Amino acid sequence: MRKRLAATACSAATLLFVALSVPQTVAADDFDRFQMPVSNPVYNGDARNVTMVRPILLTQSLPDKINVNIGGTKTKVDLGGEVTGVALQFSYAFNERLSLVAVKDGYVDCEPDNTLDDHSGMLDIAAGLQYSFIYNPAEDFIMSARLVYESTSGDSEVYQGNGSGNLAPSILFLKGWDKLQFSGTVGLVLPFDSDEENTMLYDSWDVSYAVTDWFRPLVELNHFHVLSSGDRNLADYTASGDQEDLVAAIATFNPCDIINLGGENNGDNKDLVTLAIGARFRITQWFDIGAAYEFPLTDNEDTLLDDRILVDAMLTFKF
Repeated sequence: MRKRLAATACSAATLLFVALSVPQTVAADDFDRFQMPVSNPVYNGDARNVTMVRPILLTQSLPDKINVNIGGTKTKVDLGGEVTGVALQFSYAFNERLSLVAVKDGYVDCEPDNTLDDHSGMLDIAAGLQYSFIYNPAEDFIMSARLVYESTSGDSEVYQGNGSGNLAPSILFLKGWDKLQFSGTVGLVLPFDSDEENTMLYDSWDVSYAVTDWFRPLVELNHFHVLSSGDRNLADYTASGDQEDLVAAIATFNPCDIINLGGENNGDNKDLVTLAIGARFRITQWFDIGAAYEFPLTDNEDTLLDDRILVDAMLTFKF
């Protein structure tokens, strides 16, 4: 853990150095005192429409053991190890109500201690549009609808690229009371091929408070629920011999926010709930750094997440 914290801190310092070289832009608008959530970066979005670039770094511990179902026999297998990843999100605001959002891409490196081989590769790419159908600066309230398409461009070695893509419609809101912010996202993952990917419901909730202009602690709760599991099974693994088909077939859960396995047993443990504790640090009006420590509240053997440290930087631009 100490090594991971040190590495993440160094990465955050690098982000800060790069970002401070960007010239400051124009004055704040009505919602600039609020902030984007940190955890569950693919699905937990910002109800505001802003033009921004957001580099993300994560380091994640894998559970020592995970639950599996092998041919109808439920057991545990050893795992352990770490996952590290980098990603770059961006959004472009056409106006205060409409924006283009790119929420998923990046590269991950997985180094399990047991059972699985080391593997690395690119994530699927996901992007879409967001529209604020309620925009009320006088009440510090926004409610937005978002529709994101996820492609199958990623590498199968990191459990991407299966199926025919999916759509993720969601509703996002933000409500402020002076220095207090409450925001949330509720949405669905609807695969085009429901045999290859799970159909899922997700919801995320964020509470933060501006203790000072630059220090804003936050608490976030994330929930993922398998509505209907896919149909990938041991016959697929027998035919392909690929490790990713084996993992999809025997996992009794959907692992985490960036993976949709689509295995026939993924609905045995339908719910993953995580808690994230962290803060955003507003360096300037147009730049802040976020950091959060996330861990599961449900059984960690029913996920690939034992704990996670996530650091991001958010650079906001005005045109």
